[in-house]
Amino acid sequence: MKIYNYLNGIFYVLFGLFGAFLPLKMAAIMGWELSLLGLHQMRAISVVMASLGLMSLLYASKAADQKPLTLAIIFVTLSFMAGRFLGLLLDGAGPMQTYHEIGIEIIWAGLGAFLLKRQA
Repeated sequence: MKIYNYLNGIFYVLFGLFGAFLPLKMAAIMGWELSLLGLHQMRAISVVMASLGLMSLLYASKAADQKPLTLAIIFVTLSFMAGRFLGLLLDGAGPMQTYHEIGIEIIWAGLGAFLLKRQA
């Protein structure tokens, strides 16, 4: 579980820093066009993502019990997926990227659940 938690922390730090320092590139990946307010919002959300990743790394390095962090990561991953499903429900069929992201989230949350069950 510790490796899973470290990988998540690293991902969120890098993802967050990318969005914070290259918000226009991040927006292009997401299919967005940002105004000045949008740039500020992208940077704010991205710094929060990087901070969550840093907190995950710190917790993973110090905690003997990795279960709470693993549960939190699974919850966040499934929350992203729930948001995508809500978008599909309210907005209609999405682009292929949406379905790929859902697939990755299912696999990643499933891996976390497997690691939790194996630890029990």
